[in-house]
Amino acid sequence: MVNVPKNFQDYDDDDPDYNRRDRRLHYWNVLKNLKAEFTEETGSTKSEEYVDWLEIKYGFKPKINYEGYLTDDYEIIDEQKYLIYVLKHGE
Repeated sequence: MVNVPKNFQDYDDDDPDYNRRDRRLHYWNVLKNLKAEFTEETGSTKSEEYVDWLEIKYGFKPKINYEGYLTDDYEIIDEQKYLIYVLKHGE
């Protein structure tokens, strides 16, 4: 995993998705913490199972690029479960 300095900004201040891009570091940190939670609960480290677990437990599915890596975008599958995620970890 790459360590990016917190003051690094790879978007313009007038970007229409400024708020989402500004919160990306928080999202990546939460995904890292959730991966530890997933491993503790299931004993697995498989990425495919991790994505399925996120969908089942927290109601969102991270989008994956053509190379099989997680992106900074996600789709909300179950709003009630996603609300639990937001209350527990923030947006």
